[in-house]
Amino acid sequence: MERPALWKYALLPVLLTFAGLAAGLAVAAPLSGAILGSLWGESQGLLAVAWWLTRAALYLVLVYLAAVALPVAISAPFADRLSARVEELELGTAGGGGLARAAAEAWLGVAHALARLAVLLLGHAILLPCLLVPFVYPALAFVWTARWTAVEYLDLPMARNLHRLRAVRAALAAVRPLGAGFGAVLAALFLLPFANLLIVPIGAVAGTLLYCDLVRGDHIERSRGLPPAARDRRSVEMNP
Repeated sequence: MERPALWKYALLPVLLTFAGLAAGLAVAAPLSGAILGSLWGESQGLLAVAWWLTRAALYLVLVYLAAVALPVAISAPFADRLSARVEELELGTAGGGGLARAAAEAWLGVAHALARLAVLLLGHAILLPCLLVPFVYPALAFVWTARWTAVEYLDLPMARNLHRLRAVRAALAAVRPLGAGFGAVLAALFLLPFANLLIVPIGAVAGTLLYCDLVRGDHIERSRGLPPAARDRRSVEMNP
C-alpha cells in the first residue's frame, strides 16, 4: 500500500490467478479421480479413507498448478516489470545496455520461464507413483513445489540481470535454511483464502527483496547487470 504505483503491475497477475483458480476448481475434481484411479483402484473399508484423502491431496496439487504455475508463465512480463521497479527502488539503479541487453534479458527470461514450468510438471509426474503409498505424495509434492517456488521467484530478478539457473540454485544454497523457508512460505500462502490470489505479485516482490539482500550481502555479483556508472558507484559503496 505504501507504493500504490506498483499495484498496476500486480493487478493482471491477480486476475490471471483468479481465472486459473476457477478453472482448477472445475477441472481438478474429475481429473484427480481419473489419475488416482489409473494408479490405485478405489478401495473399500479403511483403505477407502486413505484413498479419498490421497485424492483430496492430488486435487489440491492440481488446483495449485492451475492457479499458480500457468498464471506465473502467462503473467511473466508484468511480474518482471514489478520486480524491476522494486529492484530500482531498493538498490537505486535501473538496468541499462540498450537494445542488445533488452533482447538478452527477454530471451533469458522466456527460456527460464519455460524451463521452470517444465521442471515443475516433470517433478510432479515423477512423484505420481507415490500416490500408491498413503499420505506420502502430499508431503513430497509440497516439498517439491516449495523448492520450485523459491527458484521461480528468485530467478525473476536474477534472469533479468543475466544470471543462469545454476547461479539461482547456488544463491539459495548459500543462504540455507532461508532459501528453503522462502519457498515454503510462498507455497503455503496458496492454502490461505484470498492470500492465494496475491501469490504472484507477493512472490515477485519477495523474490526481488531477497535478491537485493543477497546483492548487499555479496552472495550475488550484480556488476554484469549495472551500467558502468552504477557499477563504479556500487564499488565505492562496498569499499569506502
